[in-house]
Amino acid sequence: MFDYSALLYDPIYDAIGVPATLDGASITVIDNTRAKVQPAGSTELHSVGPGAFARIPELAALGITRADYLDAVLTFNGRTWTVTNYDFRGSPNGEDLGEVQFFLKASSGG
Repeated sequence: MFDYSALLYDPIYDAIGVPATLDGASITVIDNTRAKVQPAGSTELHSVGPGAFARIPELAALGITRADYLDAVLTFNGRTWTVTNYDFRGSPNGEDLGEVQFFLKASSGG
């Protein structure tokens, strides 16, 4: 079996990951806060749905579980966010070895 963490996630997070803190714990995230463009028939719909991706094994190694995700404070790239929801992007090695996408709202402090 291939180790997708070593083959896929490690190089991506090394190249485009940014340092972050989740409720004070140091992690690496991929910034996904930019505006998104969705085709809507013959037009495009521009929306802002800030988010960030983190690796589930990294969170688990720090003792951060799914129960801790909602309302957690996530800080990266000079901004502070609150996690409003999340979704999983599994790995071919299983969901627990994949990523979590945090959906964010700007925190009053950020």
